[in-house]
Amino acid sequence: MTDNLADPAQTEDALRLSLREEAPSAALVLAVAGEVDLLTAAQLTDAVTAALARLPPVLVIDLAAVTFLDSSGLSVLAQAHADGGRDTIVRVVAVEESMAHRAISLTGMHQLLPVFASTVDALAADRPR
Repeated sequence: MTDNLADPAQTEDALRLSLREEAPSAALVLAVAGEVDLLTAAQLTDAVTAALARLPPVLVIDLAAVTFLDSSGLSVLAQAHADGGRDTIVRVVAVEESMAHRAISLTGMHQLLPVFASTVDALAADRPR
């Protein structure tokens, strides 16, 4: 199942979000495309909140198509980790050499959230004990 979370009235520069469930694991993948900044972080927050409300065992936030990620976007990721708590493991996909990967690495966010090169890798990772 895939939910397109984008508002059709948005411009091409707006954040594009889609949510899909991975069977049989029931993990959710939130694919994000565009720029995550002060203007779009609230959209991402709403999408993450909605995904976490479904209590998936794993939530993968796929930033492979993100072209810009600022501190407001990093705050959303940190909050997702905190909100997931013990119920949901939050993982991030960020392509190496991408803007998102650089922002996550430079700020040390990769020490808080596991970062993977692909959605397949993030879904295949073992659940920490």
